[in-house]
Amino acid sequence: MRITNSQLRDESLRQIQANLDRLSDLQRQVATGKRFTRVEEDPLGATVVMRAERGKRAIDQFAKNGTNAQVRLGAEEAVVKQVTDLLRQGRDFALSFAKGDPPYTASQVSQRQLAADQLDRLIEEAIAFGNTKIGNEYILAGERSTTPPFESTPGPTLGAYLGGTAARRVAIADGVTVAPNHTGDQYLGPAIAQLIALRDAVDPANGQTESQVQVQVSAVFDAGQDLLLSLAQTGMVGNQLAATLKANTVVKNDLETQRATAQDIPLEESVTKLLALQTTIEASYNATSRLLNLTITDYLR
Repeated sequence: MRITNSQLRDESLRQIQANLDRLSDLQRQVATGKRFTRVEEDPLGATVVMRAERGKRAIDQFAKNGTNAQVRLGAEEAVVKQVTDLLRQGRDFALSFAKGDPPYTASQVSQRQLAADQLDRLIEEAIAFGNTKIGNEYILAGERSTTPPFESTPGPTLGAYLGGTAARRVAIADGVTVAPNHTGDQYLGPAIAQLIALRDAVDPANGQTESQVQVQVSAVFDAGQDLLLSLAQTGMVGNQLAATLKANTVVKNDLETQRATAQDIPLEESVTKLLALQTTIEASYNATSRLLNLTITDYLR
């Protein structure tokens, strides 16, 4: 089949137009630093980018959850340390002032009443710590986070636990959750109850012997040891949380590398391609111009 000059001209013009379209793409790459900006330009690369971006967004949410969990862990740690100190003070008051057996002397009544009054103050402080809030949530109330976990109204139910028993968990990585706080019934509730029992044993109106007070002092000590156990558990959760968030950072960096490899184009590469294509287009213009001149000459013969 004979290829005419007209066919050669048309093909050259099509190639020039295609190269001009490619030139526009390369100019966009130089301007944006991206190999593509639309899915249809590179479906496979776009899939990699979307998967990486989705993973990065998930890790950002895990980081937010983790930061909130660390704040709650720190708050519980502070509460436990404060209440542990209150228990120590309560033991000291009882051992120092709750002397003697019934019938008490006037001095013993006065001393025991002084200790009971001080224990009342410690109980109020312990309940206030137990009702610690972050934002609108009570950290030790479990799933009933909008309800104060400990009864603070004076009376027979003072110190009673009113919160939930299910520890709230948060996701900090794919398939990994932690409970940043204990529920108040686990450790703090029993500690408050023992402090109240010690107050009742010291109160001269209840006629408890000195040995009975010492039994309650021992119970308060044991409650304090349990609080230290909860503190150790909180520390373990904090270590797990920190390690997981650190690992998440590594994963996020890997995802960013995947995204960049699929989408980003080095400036040197895009400029080199642009200059090479410009040279090709100039050569195509020159060749087509000669072809057009040849076609006109043939026509005039």
